[in-house]
Amino acid sequence: MNLTTAPSAVDPAVDFPELAPHARTTVRLHPRRGTPGPRDSHLGGPLWWPAAEPWPECTGHKDVNGRPEGPYPLVAVAQFTAADFPGIRFPAGTDLVQLLWCPDWHDQPHPEGWGQACRLFWRRAADVTDPLTRQPDPEDHWAYDEDMVPRACLLHPERLTEYPWHEELPAGLAERFEAWLDERGLSDDVSVIPGWKLGGSMGWGVTDMPRRLDCGACGAPLELFLQCDTCEYQPGPFGPEGLPHRFRPLEERHLEPHTSQEEAAREPTGMTVGRGGHAGLYTCSADPRHPASLFTQ
Repeated sequence: MNLTTAPSAVDPAVDFPELAPHARTTVRLHPRRGTPGPRDSHLGGPLWWPAAEPWPECTGHKDVNGRPEGPYPLVAVAQFTAADFPGIRFPAGTDLVQLLWCPDWHDQPHPEGWGQACRLFWRRAADVTDPLTRQPDPEDHWAYDEDMVPRACLLHPERLTEYPWHEELPAGLAERFEAWLDERGLSDDVSVIPGWKLGGSMGWGVTDMPRRLDCGACGAPLELFLQCDTCEYQPGPFGPEGLPHRFRPLEERHLEPHTSQEEAAREPTGMTVGRGGHAGLYTCSADPRHPASLFTQ
């Protein structure tokens, strides 16, 4: 299945040429509910996990009296292969990356923040000769549609060009770009792309972007690895003409709004990120194996 994003109403690089050098490529994942296999790229499904390697757990839980609870197994969130996503900067000797997290909320060690406790595992798929067939069931400890537990989804990647959040641009350019967007009513059309995506830029409309986005292990700049989002697109029409929202795929515009089928397309993972927003998992630009940081908006 191909899912296609409608073109922007205006190409900023044409009307606003100073912005062209700052364009970025992002991969919109277009997750849709399905039954992925353990070797597939997917969200929320089984991982290609070695049986001899212990499943990671979270020990940072306490009851109402402050006594330790758990430990609880981490939840499988995403898996990506180099074959499907060659744009990921896989460390030498690896071609598979797996994201697991604790659905509960935790303090983020660096930079300071609040979100899910995340772990990224980079491995070589061929090294997994005896995969773990019986993996922890998230429903033993958490609830779909209530906690940060994604429903299993297949991916339908699409490469797109986007432009950074204004706080990432040089000061003078940021102000002019903001004014240009506001004047044309395009703030939700041509800047950062919503939904689940790999790479690119994230919007910081809730907390503002941290002054420093650097790796706690080595001090190198952090970069957006994965954005997770409550919604793939907004439910209502976009623009004065009453057209569907730009980010509602062209192939799904026949779906009747607010039906179960349309809601599954708009909110495929069933997660509510923060208060209905989005989050970005940032990795070290020098070595993505350093601890990652999650920021919620």
